[in-house]
Amino acid sequence: MSLRKRYGVLLLVLFSVGAGVRPSATLPLPPAAAMESITPAELRSHVEFLASDELGGRYVASDSIHIAARYLASRLRSYGFRGGATDGSFFQTFDILVRRLLPDQTLLEIGTPAGKRSYAYGTDFIVFGGTGPVNLEAELIFVRFGVTLPEWGYDDYAHVGVKGKLAVALLGGLPPLVRDGRALTAQDYPIQRKIEAARARGAAGLLLLRDMPGVGGMRGFRGAGLAPRISIAEEDAQLASSFPVLVADTRLTEDVLSALGLTPERLATPSEIPASKPLGLTASVRIAFETHRQQTANVIGILDGTDPERRNEYILLSAHYDHLQTRDGQIYNGADDNASGTATVLEIAQAFTIGERPKRSILVIFHTAEEVGLLGSKYFVTHPTVPLNAIVANLNVDMVGRARAPNDANPANRELSDANTLYLIGSDKLSRELHELSEQTNHDTERFNLDYRYNREDHPQRLYYRSDHYNYAQRGIPVIFYFTGLHEDYHRPTDDTEKLDFEKMARIGRLIFATAWRIANLEHRLRVDQPRNGTRTH
Repeated sequence: MSLRKRYGVLLLVLFSVGAGVRPSATLPLPPAAAMESITPAELRSHVEFLASDELGGRYVASDSIHIAARYLASRLRSYGFRGGATDGSFFQTFDILVRRLLPDQTLLEIGTPAGKRSYAYGTDFIVFGGTGPVNLEAELIFVRFGVTLPEWGYDDYAHVGVKGKLAVALLGGLPPLVRDGRALTAQDYPIQRKIEAARARGAAGLLLLRDMPGVGGMRGFRGAGLAPRISIAEEDAQLASSFPVLVADTRLTEDVLSALGLTPERLATPSEIPASKPLGLTASVRIAFETHRQQTANVIGILDGTDPERRNEYILLSAHYDHLQTRDGQIYNGADDNASGTATVLEIAQAFTIGERPKRSILVIFHTAEEVGLLGSKYFVTHPTVPLNAIVANLNVDMVGRARAPNDANPANRELSDANTLYLIGSDKLSRELHELSEQTNHDTERFNLDYRYNREDHPQRLYYRSDHYNYAQRGIPVIFYFTGLHEDYHRPTDDTEKLDFEKMARIGRLIFATAWRIANLEHRLRVDQPRNGTRTH
């Protein structure tokens, strides 16, 4: 059946918003021509430009990201959108501080009863975290794997205090936990969660010991250690700067382990690893940075609605357009993350200009600096160009380009969705009506298998908190985060255009477009009826 015939048949659909809520008015689908305008070919053309080598990965502290921003603004203008920044342009510009570590001025000493030993940056350790200068003297506390998982009944911090101390944990090691027949993996508990656990317990910093014998030296981490630390300039950038994360290489690892009576080889047997305890060592850490200020921009466009009253309310469609820094001559093109979401939002924006216009206004924001801390969306919600309480919902699109092949047995692709599955996150957190509308629209259009595993509060990836929608949800704005899953190419230079499933992307784009269309044309505003997780309603 052609798309035109299919969506023509479904033009008018009666929709109920759930038990205890009066049925909604008749909800038409968008014009068939608008649905059909979202095509694999056009999605590919956007991705091929955004993920090209010439754009160098769209890193927020690079010149190439400004080319990407110009491309997005020119597309929105050509579709008929107007600039959504306060000055009427498409660019909400703001300053960021870019801090680069100075290796020659970054030092580490370990004090033992026998005296002090000095360690050199890049040879014995690197600094993986922290955004500013550090001058720290602290006791070392061993915390085994550095894992806190109450839902698994496990906590390395349960019987040791680390407040004001330097926590010491194994870099790659994980406890041998099994839950629901599945062992804990690094995908369940990445290094970032170890960092979060140490900070939550009040540690002054974290030293990670290299416990993976097959990994050669610091090569896999040195580039990341020298990556600039980025913050919004007008904020106090020192708030989070005093928490250093150090990664030890062989000599430093062996010296620290000797205080436990261990060798690196014995780490392969978890039963050999002692309980968390003080090491009887002290550390002196000096970390130096140079800082410069530069400008970045959210790209914002508005398509005004047709209803005299409802046009002052907005449906926000968002995607982040930045990615990662080129390292060691390798370009991190970010085709899935997040050229896929950016291209999808562009296609949806264009679809809204074909045929009948929506009653509410459409607000499109391509956020900058998502990869370095959701900074673009954070800046917008503190400097909104439209009233935040006028934003009815945020549909956020981040990594929607991949599908797992039926014969793919790679463990890294275990939770990559198949060609007919789509992950939704956050749809029921604030508005049951939004969740039901989303479900009904999927039934009336693409009929994906909607999977909510990442929506669970106990999912170890905690993705609800890791993309731009979260800054809007914190302000009480209902959100849906669309996602197709993590995979072997996530944050790697192999995230390339030819690996994307553009047919699936087009279907996802049509679903999001139809969902946004229905929200934009509701007779009433979406009901915000179940705030959770510390959010606040207007």
